[in-house]
Amino acid sequence: MEIKSILTNASDETLSELIINSFREVEKNYHFQSWKTSELDAGHFVEAIRRLIELKLYGQYTKVSKPLQNFTDKVLSSYQNKSGDEAYRIHIPRVLYTIYGIRNKRGVGHISQISPNKIDATLILASCKWVLAEVIRINSNYQIEETGVLIDEVIQRNIEGIWQINGVDRIMIDGLKLPEQILFILYNKQSCSDIEISQITEYKNFNYLKKVLKKFHQERLVEYSKNGECILSPKGSIEAEKIISKINGSQHQI
Repeated sequence: MEIKSILTNASDETLSELIINSFREVEKNYHFQSWKTSELDAGHFVEAIRRLIELKLYGQYTKVSKPLQNFTDKVLSSYQNKSGDEAYRIHIPRVLYTIYGIRNKRGVGHISQISPNKIDATLILASCKWVLAEVIRINSNYQIEETGVLIDEVIQRNIEGIWQINGVDRIMIDGLKLPEQILFILYNKQSCSDIEISQITEYKNFNYLKKVLKKFHQERLVEYSKNGECILSPKGSIEAEKIISKINGSQHQI
């Protein structure tokens, strides 16, 4: 994964994994509408990026096994007063401080009259994406607009109901029709070929499978290329999330 290489070169293996994994958790739980969990996971992302800032400004970072000092105005000032890239000194820390404040003071980290909600979680996710994109931009030749593609590579939702066995994914949810299975698969993988989808679903009528994909392409749910590549669109993600919500609702009733 290219983004992993960029982060590792900018720090080390431990820190790059910490950044990527914490970001994935924020994004995954947001899409499952688990607002509180998503916001809590953002605290781990803040801590990971703070260690990267320490490395860039001080030459070393607090060991993962040791807690960071509380994120205060004094810490912000200490970053700003160091020499180094302005993004590490000013811009990224201030965005992290906003994430940290919402995470701790709006019913997430502590008891509060304000409950965790979608609006707060949306701001946190967008802020985490911006921070990650900025780190990638600084440590690569990519422009800010190009980093979004790399960030999409980080996102692995690993949704429940998919079982990997001998290198093949299997859907473990009963009762899904072929169109639902296709969206379910693409939501988990983001992109794959029509042949892969056929192998996963073990659907015998390949012509009908292609017909469904072409219909999804017309509806802009999937980008279906002539070479057989299938990429889930933002509109398709929304439809897939409806399926997942329905599945989760059914499981909770059992």
